[in-house]
Amino acid sequence: MKTAHEPTCCRISALAQRWDCSPTKIRRMVETGELPSLRLGRMVRIPMQAIKEFEEKQCQTQTQKSPDCAESPNEAHGTSITNANASLRAARIGFRLN
Repeated sequence: MKTAHEPTCCRISALAQRWDCSPTKIRRMVETGELPSLRLGRMVRIPMQAIKEFEEKQCQTQTQKSPDCAESPNEAHGTSITNANASLRAARIGFRLN
């Protein structure tokens, strides 16, 4: 149920802040059709319903196993990643911490 103060649309800048990315990234997603939007002249708004659906889709996609991840032969449950993927992840984490 919607409350009176819940916005129905979101600005690009607010969504970029919510997702901790650049407004340019959000604009590209809108331009490619990856993220639905409403346009009134130069004003662009993203419906909250579209944002929630996109976030749910991304969460479901990330929880599914990637073909790059294979079960470890030494463990009954778990995944193994290549050294290249591990290095990329470590670099991203280090970049965020700096």
